[in-house]
Amino acid sequence: MLMLEHPYISVTDGSRRSYGGDQGKSENATMRRCGCGVIAAADVLLYLSRRYDCVKAVRLDPSGAISSEEYEQLTALLRRRYFPLIPHAGMNGVTLMTGMNLYFMRNRLPLSAEWRFFNNDLWERITKMLAEDIPVIMAVGPNFPFFWQNNRTVLYTKDDAGNYHPSSSTKAHYVTVTGLDEGWVQISSWGRLLYINRAEFDEYTKKHSAGFLCSILYIKHK
Repeated sequence: MLMLEHPYISVTDGSRRSYGGDQGKSENATMRRCGCGVIAAADVLLYLSRRYDCVKAVRLDPSGAISSEEYEQLTALLRRRYFPLIPHAGMNGVTLMTGMNLYFMRNRLPLSAEWRFFNNDLWERITKMLAEDIPVIMAVGPNFPFFWQNNRTVLYTKDDAGNYHPSSSTKAHYVTVTGLDEGWVQISSWGRLLYINRAEFDEYTKKHSAGFLCSILYIKHK
């Protein structure tokens, strides 16, 4: 599996450590309900801070950990200044892209972001970003055009023997990709290490959502 070069971000709360941020731990009610895009953006910026001075107020320890208090302050700042949330709806891909580019510009970072509306090369773009040691924000889109339906894509855990087991399911949700192979996508979601089956994701996109909704934030060096 193609992986990021460094340990992924973890948020510490006493002896507990997450795998990426968890919107469910936020003090803000809107964040808890629909703040997954802010969480994904915060995690990517924190991960990139190993290479760039892009989160000046935070210093990760060598394992990539940040305290829950510092993480709450960071996500609140990002939500206010860069990634506004619509109550009960969250944030679309264009808003995510605009906020990320504004952050890059204000902090003079040699990076740019684009929302991949036409994603026939989705897996190739994810591979390219991971090879460049950049986590990938990926959207599991809502049901489209029938938004009220409840079709979902399955999220899996993996045991020590390498077997995958259904754990939960999701739709209309941002996850962060940290690894990829021919069959599986390794992700961070709700502070957990989980997996998506690539074939199942492709099927969900075609049958129940759409390519411009099930897409990625493509970040590249200028």
